[in-house]
Amino acid sequence: MKKLLFLIMGTLLLTAACGNGEKPAEKEDAVVENNASETSEVAKFPEYSIVKEYIPNATYKESLEEDNDDQRVILYENEDGTSFKSFYLKTRNILQIRDLKEDRLTYNKMFNPDKQ
Repeated sequence: MKKLLFLIMGTLLLTAACGNGEKPAEKEDAVVENNASETSEVAKFPEYSIVKEYIPNATYKESLEEDNDDQRVILYENEDGTSFKSFYLKTRNILQIRDLKEDRLTYNKMFNPDKQ
């Protein structure tokens, strides 16, 4: 009987300890229209010039999904919906550009922001 009681208490203790009590990270949304006459918050990032070379010329709404010490994620949407997403992995200095409509990686190279 004691073994069963300890087994049940141990199971309850483990399941209670495994709960994820963290709040999800708040994401910053900086939605701007990509026009030549206005500079956006996203345009100030060092990887922006490379991203603009690899996505077709069109009007995109740029929204900053995540910007922390590890990575920066920017979503580029046009009137048809989501088109591209750029991932700058800061700790590893890697820039990736993904075409979300065709589900393929457009750009995946080392990126050194100091040389831009």
